[in-house]
Amino acid sequence: MKPQYTRLYRFWHWLMALSVIGLLFTVLLRKTFLSWHTNAALIQSKLADTGTEITAETAKMIAKAIRAPMWEWHYIFGLFLGISIVIRIYMMLTKQAKLPLVVLFQAPKKEKLQRGVYLFLWLVLLAMAVSGGTLYFHEPLGFTDKGVEWVKVLHENLMYGVLGLVVLHLGGVFAHEITTKEGIVSKMIHGDD
Repeated sequence: MKPQYTRLYRFWHWLMALSVIGLLFTVLLRKTFLSWHTNAALIQSKLADTGTEITAETAKMIAKAIRAPMWEWHYIFGLFLGISIVIRIYMMLTKQAKLPLVVLFQAPKKEKLQRGVYLFLWLVLLAMAVSGGTLYFHEPLGFTDKGVEWVKVLHENLMYGVLGLVVLHLGGVFAHEITTKEGIVSKMIHGDD
């Protein structure tokens, strides 16, 4: 039997996982510890305690400068996501992996939901990568900041879909692992070849 979890497949999977986890972590930081709203107010308040007054705009500029390195990591993880998508497309073109839509149609009835969630996760991650790339390269692509505002809104809202689908994926893996005893986690780490 042909191995399902080849080295390339496992590399692709874990690169994708690292990318998604890294991207979600940078978003978590942006929404919490590195929120410019919270940090600008904190900077302004603490400087006022020392007798130094700065404007809200200056505090915002400082807060955004503090979180700038986090954005660099977001872009790096986004690049990894793009690379993992290119690898997966290569795998599909060279018949090392099937198209998720084909897998859904060929799946037995009991696996349709699982395969549908997988296809949806794939489509959402593809939309995330395309929208993120569009935001990052909007100027060379000829778009203005205002012209990509809707892409930014889409990109930010897709994150909630990714989060939900990752939770569903992990829940499905856990359920599969304890109900079938196939050792899917071990195969995804060590391979089945």
